[in-house]
Formats: sequence, structure tokens, C-alpha cells
Amino acid sequence: MENLYLEIVQALERKERVVLATLIHRIGSAPRAVGAKYLVKEDGTSFGTIGGGRVEAEVWQEAKQVMERGEGSVLHFQLTAEQLAEGGLICGGNIDIFLEPLDQELLDIYRGVLKIKQNGGSAILATLISLDHPSVKGQGLKVLLKPSGQKVGALIHSEPLERRVLLEGECLFEEKKPKVLVVDLGNQKAEILLEPIISEPTVYVFGAGHVSQQVSPLAKRVQFRVVVIDDRAMFANRERFPEADEIIVSEFEKCFDRLSIDESSYIVIVTRGHLYDRYVLEQAVQTRARYIGMIGSKRKIQMLYQHLMEKGIPKESLDRVCAPIGLAINSETPEEIAVSIVAELIKVRGQSVSLN
Repeated sequence: MENLYLEIVQALERKERVVLATLIHRIGSAPRAVGAKYLVKEDGTSFGTIGGGRVEAEVWQEAKQVMERGEGSVLHFQLTAEQLAEGGLICGGNIDIFLEPLDQELLDIYRGVLKIKQNGGSAILATLISLDHPSVKGQGLKVLLKPSGQKVGALIHSEPLERRVLLEGECLFEEKKPKVLVVDLGNQKAEILLEPIISEPTVYVFGAGHVSQQVSPLAKRVQFRVVVIDDRAMFANRERFPEADEIIVSEFEKCFDRLSIDESSYIVIVTRGHLYDRYVLEQAVQTRARYIGMIGSKRKIQMLYQHLMEKGIPKESLDRVCAPIGLAINSETPEEIAVSIVAELIKVRGQSVSLN
């Protein structure tokens, strides 16, 4: 998703016209979840997906019309068996797609979104879909609102709407899913798309060996940021890890001082030896990382645990660790081990967690 927001920012900086399509409602089966996005540019190229097939083709056509009108719209689809078969599904479903034209007036908002995605933090992106259902355009359509109350942009009837948005924030961050909020403003009703904006989940891969070389591109392919850490520049470099977002050459004993580990962080410990695993694990269990996994045999793991408990690390802290790392799929080769590790990362990412 970070790359999509980067595409938006770059397009708006070039003063290109673009339309952003967001899946805002789903009943039954559909190829993508609520929140899926599809960006259509003025030259006809697109980025992202809301499921492909005929639905996406129709959205592309409508996006060109939205671009010309300068007004948003909502498309309603009752998916047929034939349309669902294109996505590999067999049950019926209904989806709503919100299309909104984006212009240079929104550039600072999307720069703010991208900054959070890349550097951490949280906010709610609130977008007015409709006001008593007629289409609207102009100022007051979108705001990026941080929990502190700091904001970029504004909504129509900003004070009551923004108070309501902040009240919804806790639940929104916990579920990590967008929602459509219907607000009664007395003589009007407003529909507002609320989207939690949090930093992209980051996988910190400790060790730059054969397994790491397979984990890094696979994790990147399934929408994780990837940071590779090793104390050897001949291993931790762009030639071996061209897809990594960041490569850090540092002693394992000191590297955590250079990292921003939080609840959106995933720690993968696959160093070249027990001693280095111990250095990393001792620091990892003292962080708020969402996931900590360590490679190794059960015997090695128990030896490390015993050593750390003797140093005063509570057993409860070590119980957080997934070790041996990865889902049990009888993996043996570096490629198979990487699949098992990244599958476990995806599984954990899909579980709800509070960001408080």
C-alpha cells in the first residue's frame, strides 16, 4: 500500500489528474477485502487492484468519466457467477466502489499519509463520500487527523465530524480496517469513509545468509517493508538484497539502537550462529514487536532460553517467541524455510491487535 500512496504523491506533484477507487462495502464473496484500492491515471495506466476482471474494467471506464467531471461517484456491483469465477469464487456477493478525483489541493494530505507509512505514527484519513447523497466537490472533502488533534485538510461541518472521527479512532486502529460512517448532522446526513493510516508492517531480518536472501524478496512481495541487518558488509549489501527497503551493517549487540521497533514490527532471527542469535533475542524480547521468530533446533532454543533466564529475562517474555520459526510444513531448503517463515508472518499480520 505504501507504493500506491507514493504513486499518488508523485502523480500529484507532476500535476497529473488521477482517480482513486476504493472498495468500501462488501457482502458475500468478492476477490478483495474492504479497503482495496485501484489508482487510474490520466494517461490510462493504473496501479493496484480491486480484484481484476470485468469489475475492474468497468471501474477503469467510470474513472475516466469521474476525471472529466471532477466529481466522485459510487458504483454498485451485484457480482454474477461469471464475474466471481474470474476471481476464483463461486458464491454471490455485492460490492460498492467509491471513486474520487484527486488534485493538487490534496497533495499535502497524501504526503502526510506517505510519511506515516514510511516513518511510523498513526492517523485517520476521513473522506466525505456523500452529503445527503448528492455528489459534492470543492473544499472540505478530506482530512488527515492524528490522535493528538493535529490535522491536514478539513471536512464540511468540520468540528462535529472531526470529533466523531476521533471517537471512532480507537476501534478503527484495533481492527485495522476502513469503515463507512453515517453521521446525522441534524438536517443532513453525511457518509464518511474512515481509513486507519499506520506505518507499513516492517520485517527486520537479522542475518544476511542464504535463508535471509529468500525471505527478503518474498516478504517484500506480500507487502512488508524489509530491513536486513548483519555485521558483515560483504553479505549485507544491495547486490545480495536489491529489493530490501533498508540494509544496515552493524554489530548485533548494538544494532537495536538504530532501529524503531514498535507494534508493527516483525523480527526474524536467522543469524549465522548461536551467539549472535542470543545477542538479538535478548534485545528483541524487550521490545514491543508484534512478532519475534528465531530459527534453530529445539535443543538450541532451550539452551538459549535457559541462558537468558539466568540473566534475568522473564520466561513470559520468551514465551512470545515463535521458535522454531515458521509454519510446520516440513521445510528443508532455504526457499522452503522462507515460505514457512513468511506464511507465519502473514498469519500474524491478519490477526487483530490494539495499537495502544
